[in-house]
Amino acid sequence: MRTLSFDVLERLALPVLAVAGLWLFASFVVQLVAEVNGRLVIGRWAPRFIRVAAVFLVGLFLSARSVGAEPEVHSERAAPDRNADNGSGSLVNGVLIGSVATNVALGSFLLAKKRSELRKVSFSGRSTVDRTVVIGPCQDRIPDWRVLVRVLGPPSVETRDGEEVMFSKGKSLELLVWMTEHRASSLRSAARTALWDGDVQDATFANVVSDIRRGLNSVAGEPEDDEWIPRTFSDRLPLHGGVVTDAQLLEVELDRYERSNKIDDHRALAEALERASHLPFFGVNYGWADAEGITTSHVILVVRAAVALAELSIRRGDTSLLFASTERGLRVLPGHEELVLLRMRGHAQLGNRAAVKMEWEAYARAVEADAWAGGEPSEALREAATELSKI
Repeated sequence: MRTLSFDVLERLALPVLAVAGLWLFASFVVQLVAEVNGRLVIGRWAPRFIRVAAVFLVGLFLSARSVGAEPEVHSERAAPDRNADNGSGSLVNGVLIGSVATNVALGSFLLAKKRSELRKVSFSGRSTVDRTVVIGPCQDRIPDWRVLVRVLGPPSVETRDGEEVMFSKGKSLELLVWMTEHRASSLRSAARTALWDGDVQDATFANVVSDIRRGLNSVAGEPEDDEWIPRTFSDRLPLHGGVVTDAQLLEVELDRYERSNKIDDHRALAEALERASHLPFFGVNYGWADAEGITTSHVILVVRAAVALAELSIRRGDTSLLFASTERGLRVLPGHEELVLLRMRGHAQLGNRAAVKMEWEAYARAVEADAWAGGEPSEALREAATELSKI
């Protein structure tokens, strides 16, 4: 009976997996055509039910082989059957490896295209980007924060004195980061869906929340007015106002700078920009941050702040501020054309023509190294480099 069930399962599983693999390949081709035409829809090329069905059938197929297999028979007829099983296993592995490779390739392609588009965005002058800063009861001032969650680079948590906060559970840091990025809509159900795809036990989720409280209490101490994560009897998952992110602080300072008419009121913005060390969420795989556009928003924020400070330094002739601010922006988005141009103008003010050429060459290498994007160095920036190198 076990052998009969296994044979039926094998005959059904392989055709279904083969069809799924062909569908993924065809959808991938269609998606590339859509990208070329500017009609990219990420969810269309890899439907969720195909991925779930493939994983389910493979797991069922492999478990049936291990549980229902007959004892090995040493006979002349057994050898061909083993060879057939090996061939079936190779086909299954090939389909799975091809699907994973397709996902990785398309993900790299989309990321490179997005970075290529962002390099050309200009942030000169006051930005018209619609944004909402929510870090406390008042948007026009920095709250009296005690805990800083770093997201403009590798995620980490530290106190105002710079003491690092550590957690014992793997999901604790990600959940805290998620809560800081969703203050206005922080719900337990939404967090469970984002971090665990909804498949997590209540006890497991409660243990992660408790681990965050313990970690913050052990280093930052308990808040006087409430807990870091106040207890509720509803779906709400609130976070204490004393916990902020470096991105939120930077956005408040940039908004204050853009509203101010005092050109000397830039020190707080420069200090906030110094916290940007790398690409947002660098080194971790927070899929929800990319899917919701949070990563892109943080990249734009850092570049806007860098451009604002660089333009101020050009007007004042402060090259140290110019190179420091543009360097921070280029850490987040290498090869951004406006930042590169500002750096070349700064070198030209100093009369360093060799440095202008070096900036151009570094920019060209960064663009050409991003092979997935398929972009080319800006011709306008090439002409600007040529003119500035003559000054």
